[in-house]
Amino acid sequence: MKRETKLTQQEQEQLAAAQQQSQSSSSQEFVSVEEMLRHDALHTPVPPTIAHRLEESVRQLPPPPARGWWRRFFGG
Repeated sequence: MKRETKLTQQEQEQLAAAQQQSQSSSSQEFVSVEEMLRHDALHTPVPPTIAHRLEESVRQLPPPPARGWWRRFFGG
């Protein structure tokens, strides 16, 4: 004979909540691609060699052009 277990209402709710929690913790949905990329950038460390090369490249960039007096005066 097969043994059938009957769960109470409370046990069924607990089981459903546990299954839902395990599913939600393993995957995440994003509204847009940009949101996914931001999340990935926050959680993915940049390798040290790439960070060093990027810093060197930024140092080699020319300084931004000086703003004209009219832009400083008018706040543009």
